[in-house]
Amino acid sequence: MTKVQTCKRFLKPSLVKELGWRAVWTKFTFLAMCWISLFIFIAVGALFYFLINIRLKTISIWIDRAALCFLLCCGLVLAGGLLLITLSSLTGIDLLYPHKKRSVTVKLLFPIATTLSRMLGINRNALMTSFVKVNNALTKSQKKRINGGHILVLLPHCLQIDVCNRKLTTDVNNCMRCGKCPVGQLITMGENMGLKIEVVNGGTLARKKVAMFKPDGIVAVACERDLTHGILDVYPFPVYGVINDRPNGPCYNTCVDMKLVEDGIAFFKK
Repeated sequence: MTKVQTCKRFLKPSLVKELGWRAVWTKFTFLAMCWISLFIFIAVGALFYFLINIRLKTISIWIDRAALCFLLCCGLVLAGGLLLITLSSLTGIDLLYPHKKRSVTVKLLFPIATTLSRMLGINRNALMTSFVKVNNALTKSQKKRINGGHILVLLPHCLQIDVCNRKLTTDVNNCMRCGKCPVGQLITMGENMGLKIEVVNGGTLARKKVAMFKPDGIVAVACERDLTHGILDVYPFPVYGVINDRPNGPCYNTCVDMKLVEDGIAFFKK
């Protein structure tokens, strides 16, 4: 059952606009917010140094120089990291370094970017959609370093139709594959392609599944918020994120574009 067959009967006119902006939103939004956030971070650091500079000099010239060097190093590390992220996501060339290390740049700048986008009136989901697109581009750029032998596909429990009483978060094999929701088709796809399929009801269970399976790559289906936090939480595991569609609102009879899931699986399998 395709996305159109699954979602069309639930589709509300209010969702059409949301699907439209999600389809055309680019990586530029998140990257632009991060660069603006970097300049704000540097400006705040410079102002802080300017305010304490005189007092530091009265204590010791060496303490003053150490503080200046520390602030300069922080600025250079963040700027260098963001430059590598930007170039890698836009060119598809793997420039990320160091490998398999948590991104300090994104960890520090993302909260600032989120606050800034809210002040500018940018929809938070739009920013997170842009982040997911940047993450997918970074994951693709690392294709030479990814072994596609063990792939984990994480599905949100809200893909399961609400009238179903089968406990899929315990065991996906409990699915009856009745065709009323996308879960059955995804489980069948996983069996045919040798994938590990798991249905999770939140970030805690998702992280537990990742820790247990230790996959070479993850294809994760979720809303923008859960995908964003999940990607940040499970790093350095490479994640290909697929944003679900919510014709009935959040966390209720959601849908997914099967083609996008297949694209994510195909990338890792290559």
